[in-house]
Amino acid sequence: MAHPHTRPHTPRFRERPRPLRPGRSFALVNGVTFVVHLLLACAAKDLMATPVVGQVSLGVVALLAQGSLLLWTAARYDRAAHEEAAYAPTEDD
Repeated sequence: MAHPHTRPHTPRFRERPRPLRPGRSFALVNGVTFVVHLLLACAAKDLMATPVVGQVSLGVVALLAQGSLLLWTAARYDRAAHEEAAYAPTEDD
């Protein structure tokens, strides 16, 4: 018989499925974007130098889009890491 002051074991942290590992998607999305941007900058210089508005070229717009994507995926990675840490078992359990 169990001690009267012990709590029954409840697997509350195992009830929810673990989220996907965001590190892989973070590296894949940002790595592919970087490689595409690098290849376009090296192979299609005329395309990247096409003016969009005034002195702003298509290359600058692509670089800003790449930076925005990097910040967005970093924020999602950080949020997913915090959510995963919230469901990790603590020493008290």
